[in-house]
Amino acid sequence: MIRRLLPLLLLATLSGCGYSATRLLPAEYQVIYIAPVNNKIPVTQEVNERTPFQTNLPGLAEDTTQGLITQFLFDGNLRVTTEPGKGDLQLFVELTDFYRQPLRRQDGDLIEEYRLNLGGNVWVIDRKGEKLWEETGLIGDTTYFTQGSLATAESAALDDLIKDFSRRVVERVIEDW
Repeated sequence: MIRRLLPLLLLATLSGCGYSATRLLPAEYQVIYIAPVNNKIPVTQEVNERTPFQTNLPGLAEDTTQGLITQFLFDGNLRVTTEPGKGDLQLFVELTDFYRQPLRRQDGDLIEEYRLNLGGNVWVIDRKGEKLWEETGLIGDTTYFTQGSLATAESAALDDLIKDFSRRVVERVIEDW
């Protein structure tokens, strides 16, 4: 009985859960330059009946740049530089959308829950200036409550939003090779 189960146990142990200690990036990419995020959110443009305008927040681009740096440092696959020309890869991000959408209302039209969306265009170029990939319309999102025991300040929700957007950018840079 044990002789029959031993190969199955060994196979299950060796197969693991998909974790790999190897790098997903090509070996020539060690350092990434993160350009300051460019805010291209058109705050005066009408969008549609449900969302009549986009919102813009002061410092959103700077906070997103810092969020990207933090997330790349946390990931650890690439060293980060903020000096142009020093990276094997160069990351560029344009913010194109920021929406604050009501999700849940109480009686009397009091908004109880919001969804925040942050959208942008992301592209990476190498040292030669060749665009390696580009993604338009990358979205990060989060929700937060304004009432009740789960209430959160909007500033904390914005931090979560930037972290989610930055995480998605880092995943796209690191994993899609």
